[in-house]
Amino acid sequence: MNHSSQPETRALVTFRLDRQICALPIEPIVQIIEMVTITPIPQANRSVEGMINVRSVVVPVINLRRHLGMPEAGLQLNTPAILVQVGEQMIGLMVDQVLDVLTLTADQVACPADILPGELGDIPILDGLAQTPQGMVLLFDLEHLLAFNGSCELDRALAALSTAEAPSNDVALPQPDDQDVVPDTAVLVEVQA
Repeated sequence: MNHSSQPETRALVTFRLDRQICALPIEPIVQIIEMVTITPIPQANRSVEGMINVRSVVVPVINLRRHLGMPEAGLQLNTPAILVQVGEQMIGLMVDQVLDVLTLTADQVACPADILPGELGDIPILDGLAQTPQGMVLLFDLEHLLAFNGSCELDRALAALSTAEAPSNDVALPQPDDQDVVPDTAVLVEVQA
């Protein structure tokens, strides 16, 4: 018998933070949107940029640059947010640029522990590293990424949001055509249950 088995593949959405290419698995991604009005959350962790209204649902937005201790970048109208579903909560992850959907096989992904010596390879937020023609890609583990650096404050902000009403668009950030959500024209990913 000739069984042709195809290698297991992973679909990832790639994005840029500063000059680094990063990726998240496609499964928890609900949608990618351009910047909308963000309402700040008082006393929230610095990583929490604020909350947005997505079709009358309150969604907290995490600034991944701040969350990972990277230098700040100014917000633009085309600054994308990747909306991910984490359990019952939708969360927005603010990135610099969404690049593409990338499909990798297991042998194209290296585990950080296989590359870095000793405990230096124990990096829970990294699910792997992949070398692509565009450069080295950091594959984030979404669960660990959101638990990294101040998860207590994030949990507190999420708990406060669960009782909050959807915010009105009251922060003075320009809105194209007065819409709640403007899809990113480069990549729009919708995952259906």
